[in-house]
Amino acid sequence: MKARPQNDPELVRSEYADETGLTERFSIWARRTGPQPLDVAFEQLLEIAPRRALDAGCGRGDFSERLARAGIEVVGLDLSERMVELTRARGIDALVGDIGALPFPDASFDAVAANHVLYHLPAVDTGIAELARVLRPGGRLVATTNAMRSLGEMWDLVGRDLSERAEIFMRETGEAMLRPHFAEVRMIPIDGTIDLTAVEMRNYVAHSVAHKHLVDRVPDYEGTMRLTASGAVFVASNPA
Repeated sequence: MKARPQNDPELVRSEYADETGLTERFSIWARRTGPQPLDVAFEQLLEIAPRRALDAGCGRGDFSERLARAGIEVVGLDLSERMVELTRARGIDALVGDIGALPFPDASFDAVAANHVLYHLPAVDTGIAELARVLRPGGRLVATTNAMRSLGEMWDLVGRDLSERAEIFMRETGEAMLRPHFAEVRMIPIDGTIDLTAVEMRNYVAHSVAHKHLVDRVPDYEGTMRLTASGAVFVASNPA
């Protein structure tokens, strides 16, 4: 069975119709060693003291709420009605929308967050152009993503082909994708590890976006297996 790519719009819409898979994956990623990408992203946004921010691909609203608690006016946007519902339940202004066609005027925000979402876009260049369009001059985009070989040990074990990652927004490709739209781009590498038992690994694969069908390939093994958990935070801006 050939997996659909993780930037397939219908697959993404189906996966995020509820929060089950996202919550399960978050519970694993929260255990990684080293810096948490979302902590780094949060610090990078606060650095410019924005008044108004867009959380593009807001998911359950965790990051949006964190920004709001820092005194920032936040608008959340997600393709999933359920994710928007969860974000609104936190008291955040949120709407259903497509990053590739943002429903905002030019220069609407001082800051934009795009956390673990750009690799889901079928037309990433269009999406990044839209994020740049709604950002005010001197504002800042912060985007988190994974590295091509993140969790590679697990995916090798179950026979997942990681070559598709060369075509989407990852640590290795992100800068080249951002450069046409931003004058200043820098990448903050994030490295760490996650230790998983066989049961935990099966649970992760079973709740993956595009590779649930590989869950039965996870073998039994004793103790835990250490996996590479690498990613990056990209910080991009245009002059004021």
